[in-house]
Amino acid sequence: MKIQTLCTTAALLFAVPLYSGLYAEETLLKPTSADTDTATATPDAAADQNKAAASDQTAPAAPKGSVARAIFTLGINDREPIDAVSTVGNDANRIYYFTELKGMAGQTVTHRWEYNGKVMAEVQFNVGGDRWRTYSSKNLDPMWLGEWKVSVVDTAGSTLNVNTFTYTQSTAKPDAESTPVPKKMPEKAQ
Repeated sequence: MKIQTLCTTAALLFAVPLYSGLYAEETLLKPTSADTDTATATPDAAADQNKAAASDQTAPAAPKGSVARAIFTLGINDREPIDAVSTVGNDANRIYYFTELKGMAGQTVTHRWEYNGKVMAEVQFNVGGDRWRTYSSKNLDPMWLGEWKVSVVDTAGSTLNVNTFTYTQSTAKPDAESTPVPKKMPEKAQ
């Protein structure tokens, strides 16, 4: 009974630990009527589909689909980003890159993390549904200041989306416990 309940939930979640402080999570969502394309088949449409299928056999099909959302965030809650950031202080040592993909079922998508023109990590995801939410995260060294770029790359190597964030030196905040509080001097008795 419990297995049936788990198998019929609306979302399946896969968390995979990766190298270099990277983590990935993929979520498969049940398509809703808004996410599902519908078509009515007619004899002419069927003939057109047969011609298209024949031409697909001669040339490889270009990857289809799009990136519906791509966001840098400081956390993920309930498979959604908790905020959207473009500048992060180096007191934060981890950042997430969330993407929602549409129409890319069966394809492999990569999050390519770059810093100073150097690829720091590539995280691949197998897209399991027409609407697929996924994210990768990167542990950041406080010395890696500057602009970071993450690209979403499809199976053919084409860049679907690019986002950047700036990792900056945090300003020191005064610590209330370390700041001396002047004590009131006792009055002298006369």
